[in-house]
Amino acid sequence: MWKRLGETVLTTGDMMEIFMVRPPDERFERGIRSFLSLYKRIWAWHLDLSLRGELDELDTRYYLGFLDCKLISNVSTGEYGPLGIIGHLFTAENHRNKGACTTLMKTAISDFHDRGGKTLIGGFKPASHALVEKLGFQSIMNHSEVMRHDSSLDFEEQYFQTRKTFCRDSMWKDWPGISFLFTGKLGWNLRSAEHKILGPYDYEDHFLEDMWQRTRDSCASKVLTTEKEHILGYATLTFTHRSKSDVWLLDFFVHPVATSHVDTLLSAFDWPRGKIECYVEADCAEKRRALWAQNFEEKAVFRKQVKGKAIKVILMQLERGFS
Repeated sequence: MWKRLGETVLTTGDMMEIFMVRPPDERFERGIRSFLSLYKRIWAWHLDLSLRGELDELDTRYYLGFLDCKLISNVSTGEYGPLGIIGHLFTAENHRNKGACTTLMKTAISDFHDRGGKTLIGGFKPASHALVEKLGFQSIMNHSEVMRHDSSLDFEEQYFQTRKTFCRDSMWKDWPGISFLFTGKLGWNLRSAEHKILGPYDYEDHFLEDMWQRTRDSCASKVLTTEKEHILGYATLTFTHRSKSDVWLLDFFVHPVATSHVDTLLSAFDWPRGKIECYVEADCAEKRRALWAQNFEEKAVFRKQVKGKAIKVILMQLERGFS
């Protein structure tokens, strides 16, 4: 499906047409695929799924700028419910600094909020911070490259409410919700040992990696969700090759309102044969109790380097034989 949203005058005086495309759409598919062909293999894989409309209920939208019938700029969103991720900001090199991408950003933001969207999440290079701040984005903390565009000050509190929860395999539609969960300031500090995440951060690229690994049967991922599809927790079990012995690495993070529901999240896993490890910060008693309930044992206490920071962790382990 596509829709012409109008036109705008660029700083050069040229007139740019603006279209919004929701895949699958035969008219624009080839042009988008060609225009965004510079991305890494994993992003090319995602782009291909997106353009074929194979991302389950994730609502993907491409905001396209055309000059003289030629595509010159793109901004994309991936949305589900009140949450969205904004990215794929790209303008053809010979058309940069004309205001094309800024205009598409404004269009995407306005369209998202007009449809009831509450929070857009994006990762932006430091050189872009001044620009996106003018558009209403704010760093999640300490001038972080991860930024959010929030339309409501109390939405986050309303979103993270303790309700009846259940666990299932993660889906593409969970992407914005998982990113929103990880950008929150509340909760455990060590949020992912596999992806080296300490404190609030975006999970956008990492979720894509998890989904990629799932296609290779080297990752299982679960969400703790409510009946309204609000994501309160996320867990991954990733196969890791090591020189001495291969292991499965368990990571899980839940919002503080849902710590009493951690057993629901962990019990959803069918623990594989072999060695399963999980790193827990030494002062995180809630996490240790949840792992004890799954028959994990404490194996070692040491200091672990995570992105230049040394933290005291406990290695907890579950070993299941093959007999």
